[in-house]
Amino acid sequence: MKRSLLITAFIVILVLAAVTLTISLTSSSEVMGTQADEEASDVPFWKTSIIYQAYPRSISDELPDGTGDLVGITSKVDYLRDLGVGVVWLSPIYESPMKDFGYDISNYTAIDPIFGDMDDFDELVARFHEHGLKVVMDFVPNHSSDQHEWFQKSVRREEPYTDYYVWADPKGTDDDGSPIPPNNWLSVFRGSAWQWNEERGQFFFHQFLASQPDLNFRTPAVREDMQKILTFWLDKGVDGFRVDAITFLFEVKDLTLNEPEVPGSEDPDDYASLNHIYTTGLPETFPVIRDWRVLLDQYPDKLLMLEVYSNNMETLMKYYGNETYPLGDFPFNFLLIDHLKNRSELTGESLRTTVGLWLDNLPKGKWPNWVLGNHDVGRVASRVGEDLVDALNMVILLLPGTPVTYYGEEIGMLDTFISWEDTQDPQGCHWGPDHYQEHSRDPARTPMQWDESKFAGFTTANSTWLPVNPNYKTLNVAAQILAQTSHLKIYRELAVLRREEVFMKSNVSFPVITKDIFTFMRHLESYEQYLVVVNLSQKPVEVNLLQNTTQELPQKANVVMRSITDTSENTKPGMEVPLDKLPLTAGEGMVLTLSSEV
Repeated sequence: MKRSLLITAFIVILVLAAVTLTISLTSSSEVMGTQADEEASDVPFWKTSIIYQAYPRSISDELPDGTGDLVGITSKVDYLRDLGVGVVWLSPIYESPMKDFGYDISNYTAIDPIFGDMDDFDELVARFHEHGLKVVMDFVPNHSSDQHEWFQKSVRREEPYTDYYVWADPKGTDDDGSPIPPNNWLSVFRGSAWQWNEERGQFFFHQFLASQPDLNFRTPAVREDMQKILTFWLDKGVDGFRVDAITFLFEVKDLTLNEPEVPGSEDPDDYASLNHIYTTGLPETFPVIRDWRVLLDQYPDKLLMLEVYSNNMETLMKYYGNETYPLGDFPFNFLLIDHLKNRSELTGESLRTTVGLWLDNLPKGKWPNWVLGNHDVGRVASRVGEDLVDALNMVILLLPGTPVTYYGEEIGMLDTFISWEDTQDPQGCHWGPDHYQEHSRDPARTPMQWDESKFAGFTTANSTWLPVNPNYKTLNVAAQILAQTSHLKIYRELAVLRREEVFMKSNVSFPVITKDIFTFMRHLESYEQYLVVVNLSQKPVEVNLLQNTTQELPQKANVVMRSITDTSENTKPGMEVPLDKLPLTAGEGMVLTLSSEV
């Protein structure tokens, strides 16, 4: 479960990388070598597919009760197929008290009634498979709900559940006679990670909400039950899993150890005030992932994605495993999310550094991935500007690797203002009315904007679980389908383009990088070469790509597509443009073809 406080750790990496990293084109080329050597029939589906994150509450409400559901998602199968995605990743749909919107699970093998029932799920999988789409589920192994029967029995010390969770005796009592937690460990949601349970007479550990007790993976029966849960869903035809909060799976055995404080921290309840050396990224995690990998490999062509946060690239890459000890197919790459925060600091050089940081650390034979947003951060169009929507989609869809698109990014959805009264996110609620806007994740979770009808066509109910963005009258799927050019149409064109063999097998290079300009080229012998050019500045420019280039470029190129911000008569798709005087609007991306002789 990604939490916004964790992602800030990457800032340090990027700053250091910008100063010290010498980016090698050779390593980028090696990324594609394994793909080029594979027969088309042997290429895993997740290498050629776009992954689309569907937040079930917000896709479509067909029941209708104001909250999205499985029937609603199934009703959009034609849209998703036409969009060009190949994999739909469902955020949690398990039975849950919904204290953290499904990440607090009370039954791992049941569908929460708010989303429908198991018949609805089976129908979704069947329909998606009929349309050539894969279904991936969120898997949340680190913690359950405190309403789960395992926890209830653990409280009562009923075997075999006594040690299913992380329990500890108090360190002592305070002046009021209240028990003192065994150490200083903190919850991601602020405050102590220890909650006293009067019935059992011990503290239990929770890295997130107190209603989300951490499971004890040092107990073999817990690991066995997790295997059974994965098997249950695999037998139902699920095509893979995105594993939530994988780095939190283990804590050190000695529960008396205090984690060191971060120098200069002013708020002792803030998760960022400690260096979490005893509660995240422990080496015991890898054998558990390995067991899951072995299980999935007993089924044909299954995907294992890992949500990993680490401020150390070497550590992060370990979650891929290696050729003899494979783990996840990939840990999520959140570098772009972290980098794309402040438009004024975004440059061609900094984007090149960020892209290279992943490619150059990638283990041999492993596959990259690119992510612009998810349910835990503000929408990318709000973070860096609407004018960059098309350009950034060009980047993640045309670089080597698997792109992951958060619902609504294909039409450029923006964050929605959510009042304190309408706030649902527990992370925002924890900070209170004065600070909730800085921490709430609700603005990026609002209902999908399908058309200009009431509630943007999301529901026929009288209300929605979160307010719909007021801009839905003009920013919606139906309007973009009818428009002559739109973010949606650009996205669909990119999805078609990336299926071409040159994007599946070719090398990548970065011929021109300046303060304002980021470029990359996909090139394969005997094929047309593609050049992607992005203007990251907030003003129009005329760029000379023949200067300061690291490789030979022709005098002219042909436009394949361009951002919708460009309305010039001189750069329409199909036209020839000069590379020594290429005009680009603010935030524009342009895809060009070069002759194969270059």
